[in-house]
Amino acid sequence: MLHCDLSIIVRGSEIFLSRCLSDFGITATEQMMLMYLYAHTNPNQEDIAKFFMLDKGSVAKTLQKLEKKRMIERSVNHSDQREKVITLTDRAYAVKDVCTNLLKLWNDALYQDLTPEEVAAFERIAAKISANAAADLEKWESKRER
Repeated sequence: MLHCDLSIIVRGSEIFLSRCLSDFGITATEQMMLMYLYAHTNPNQEDIAKFFMLDKGSVAKTLQKLEKKRMIERSVNHSDQREKVITLTDRAYAVKDVCTNLLKLWNDALYQDLTPEEVAAFERIAAKISANAAADLEKWESKRER
C-alpha cells in the first residue's frame, strides 16, 4: 500500500538524518526546514507552513528551536509589521554542505537499484501525487470551513 511504503521511506529518512546530524545538534525536522530556508530568500512562517502543509504552531516551535541554536534570526518585516522574516545565520550556512550531502547520500541509497529512467519516472509521479494530495486537501478544508 502506498501509504505504508511512504511512511517507511519518511520514517527511515528521519532516523537516518537525525542520527547523522546529532553531532551538529540538528534534528531531521530542523534540517528539512533549513533546506527550505537555503532555497528561499527571507520567507515568513506562513510560507513555510504552506509549503510543508504544517500548522503555523508546529513551524513556530521548530523555528524557535533553530533560533535558540543560533541557526536563524527572525526580524520584523518593514512592509508588514505583523510579519517576521526569517534569515539564516553563518552558523546555519556552516552546516549547509553537510545537510545537502546527507540528503544526496540518502537519496542514493533509496535509488540504488533503479535506473535513471525509473528515478525520473518516480519523481515525476511522486510530484503529481503530492500535488493531488495538496489540492484535494485544500478542497476538503474549504468545504469544511463552510
